[in-house]
Amino acid sequence: MSVPKNQIAITVEDYLKQASLRVNAALERHLPSETEAPADLHRAVRYSTFAGGKRLRPALAMASFEACHGIGDSVLLAACALEMTHTFSLIHDDLPSMDNDDFRRGRPTNHKVFGEAIAILAGDSLLVYAFELLAKSGRPECIATLARALGTKGMLGGQVVDIQSEGKKVGLETVNYIHNHKTAALIEASLVMGAQLAGADEEVIAGLGAFGNRIGLAFQIVDDVLDLEQTTEALGKDAGSDLAKGKATYPAVVGIAASKDMARQLIDEAKLELRKLPIQGGTLELIADYIITRVH
Repeated sequence: MSVPKNQIAITVEDYLKQASLRVNAALERHLPSETEAPADLHRAVRYSTFAGGKRLRPALAMASFEACHGIGDSVLLAACALEMTHTFSLIHDDLPSMDNDDFRRGRPTNHKVFGEAIAILAGDSLLVYAFELLAKSGRPECIATLARALGTKGMLGGQVVDIQSEGKKVGLETVNYIHNHKTAALIEASLVMGAQLAGADEEVIAGLGAFGNRIGLAFQIVDDVLDLEQTTEALGKDAGSDLAKGKATYPAVVGIAASKDMARQLIDEAKLELRKLPIQGGTLELIADYIITRVH
């Protein structure tokens, strides 16, 4: 992996670690303490928010912001909002009425610890916090970007089709729809929001959105493969759950080998899109490569 001239050489692991430390510190500042009333709700919010994870979406927003020569810390508001919305989606995704999962990031899921009602409210709280934070950026276009990524034409739409497709024989078109909306939309939004906050022009914003869509889809394909190839301990969540629930996944439709090939092709296409743009995209390329190396 190479880094273009005028950029500091850094490993992707180091970049993600540094981004995670910055985001965690900001989340610590913005979220209520566990002792603040209603304490049970705030404990549940913090339980899932600080359960681990690589903070990929915040890191992508930060890398996009930096690639577009953004100045200042405004991107941290977007980074925290992205992590809050991602965590909200995981809490709700794990609920008995959705995927009914017992483990997330190596720990019992939120509803297993705090009960279903508090888990629902914890997810709701994080979604509200996210938009409150993003409003402080003073950039309504960022608010609109995140709302689109989460709404019925984004994550929520993908979740509906995901639920409706369980146990059914579906084709590649349906799987693409689910994962483009449920996963890729928020990753694409991360890139777009970073560029918007940096004041990038429309061509660059569109190009970074195309890059984000491709790596987002590749990310989900990789997750589908890892669900079959890794253990529960390695994944931090229930391994093999997609197969057990009859989920619509890429391996279920095209097989594991073809899924890996598709992910590799998407990453290659994403990097080609990135190289067309007049930005310093070395860190973003490293993150794209990192996504695919999880199964290669």
